[in-house]
Amino acid sequence: MQSVMTIAASFMLLATSASTAPLKQDQIIRLPVRQADIEGVEACIRSPSDDCRKCRESNQSNLSLMNYTLLHEALHAGGIKAEVEPVISPNSERSRKMIASGMADIKTDWAFNISGNADFLKTDPLLRAGEIEKGLYAPRGFMEGKADNALPDIHTLRAVGIRNWRLDWQVLESLPLASLTNAATVKQMFSIINAGRADFTLLEFSSRPDMGREVDGIWLYPIPGIKVSLPETQHFMVSRKLKDADKVIEALNRGIKTLRDNGFIRLCLMNNGVIHPEVEDWHTLNATAETADRDHSTVSSQ
Repeated sequence: MQSVMTIAASFMLLATSASTAPLKQDQIIRLPVRQADIEGVEACIRSPSDDCRKCRESNQSNLSLMNYTLLHEALHAGGIKAEVEPVISPNSERSRKMIASGMADIKTDWAFNISGNADFLKTDPLLRAGEIEKGLYAPRGFMEGKADNALPDIHTLRAVGIRNWRLDWQVLESLPLASLTNAATVKQMFSIINAGRADFTLLEFSSRPDMGREVDGIWLYPIPGIKVSLPETQHFMVSRKLKDADKVIEALNRGIKTLRDNGFIRLCLMNNGVIHPEVEDWHTLNATAETADRDHSTVSSQ
């Protein structure tokens, strides 16, 4: 009888050990990356320098590269020495389908795109609500002839956006604009503004000194003094088809906390223009009471 109990106890110990064992160190995590960004991500992976992989380089405009870096570092900080492999995706909607089908494993996404979908798991917030800010990007000299420090009358401005960018579109619809036009692509947005059929669109701030952004030779710059914030949290979206997905979630949550506490997330956001020190005091057009209180607290503490 004692031998039977000993054997049973041994099996229980083995089962417990298997459930808590660390993941394989050679695991590959596939990250969907849009076509326009993948060359920069792959160049960073091949680079002999760690700078781009550690968010030490500023003036980067490749948000896919920032997301690659945050995922890679969060996995490592959480105890998973996995390699992150970029896979081409044409757009965000396709990326979500790739995650759902198991063709890709993890991407960053907004909470509303993850919650309630049985194909996905989500981590703790990677980026906090209101942490991502965007500028109102218009042609150079848009404010020429205006009085110094004058802000434009938002009621007179015509915006262009992409309706499928749900959160951006929601923010634009909340503003008292003269008009709002839907575009199919980023390239089309820039072309519509360049043709004079719209005044601005929402874009992440560039970390360039002039904060300019360019597509197909068309340059846009933020209208000084005003910005918007995106009122939603962003998480890692994890495919339920990923092996040991629950353990990956646990590791990523540990990694996110570590990267938040040691300032790495803020460094990446600043060096990619998502947080821009020069616009800290700019007026947030869609500020809620909570956002305004947080901004006031941040300024007061400096």
